[in-house]
Amino acid sequence: MEPTEPLFAIIAKIVLIIIFAIIPFVFGIFVNISTKHRKPFLIAGRVVSILSAIFIAVGHSVVIAYSIVIPMDAWPFYVYACCFCGLTMGVLPLSTFYFTTSKKSKKRRACYLAISFIAFSLILSGYEASYNRAYGKIAYQTERQDLSINDFYANHPEADKNGEINVSASLYNGGEWLTANISVYKDSIVLKTKEHHYDISETDSCYRNDLPPNQVQDIIEEIIYYEPEIEYSQGKDMCLHPSATIELADNKKATTVKLLLPDLDGYHPNAQRLVKKINNLIKDSKFDPTKGCRND
Repeated sequence: MEPTEPLFAIIAKIVLIIIFAIIPFVFGIFVNISTKHRKPFLIAGRVVSILSAIFIAVGHSVVIAYSIVIPMDAWPFYVYACCFCGLTMGVLPLSTFYFTTSKKSKKRRACYLAISFIAFSLILSGYEASYNRAYGKIAYQTERQDLSINDFYANHPEADKNGEINVSASLYNGGEWLTANISVYKDSIVLKTKEHHYDISETDSCYRNDLPPNQVQDIIEEIIYYEPEIEYSQGKDMCLHPSATIELADNKKATTVKLLLPDLDGYHPNAQRLVKKINNLIKDSKFDPTKGCRND
């Protein structure tokens, strides 16, 4: 098991918040509690917060200069959005120190500080998304295919053609994978699952007919209305990320929807939500197809 890119992004955000917000905040606290050395702490806090803001501004000015000579395949809108978010982040150390040392009431100061931290987190997320979209060279995307009903039953001979709707889901996580077949009838819903391992053909097969209709209907609607997602990144690791293949056959409409959902632990929030709903439906299984980055 290895840490994934989103984990590093979260750590980086925490580090940036500590550098650009907590340090000015600590100086502001010293200004408030100190009686003999209030002025030195006030001067030091102002210098630190101003230098932090200048550092952010200068750092992103370099990005602006670089954006002038960006390759043609980069999207200018995202480049400038990235630069705007980066420059806006320079306000945080200044606002943190100012609101900490201001003479407003404690409740009002706490409210302003909370707003500053929330705004900084949102701006930082916007910067990250814009940067990846502007300069990302690796595209992680899902696919949606509309097939004929004959294609579905040719690929899944075990599915019951007498059902109104059949859902076949294959959830992969390294050398382990889980297949689930849901058959929706007029008066009942049937689930068949098989858990597989790379060294064993199949284990833990089960059959159930007590599924909650509302939960199944929710999954069906998620599949029907799912739209492909695309995310961009600067690089690609060597891990085998969790993935899923989900197919839905509607016998009344004689149509099939096929979803190919890779990289579930790092990208595609809608795909992650759908797969988690399917996994939660299979209560007896401990298999989690949306967590982990494996080298199997």
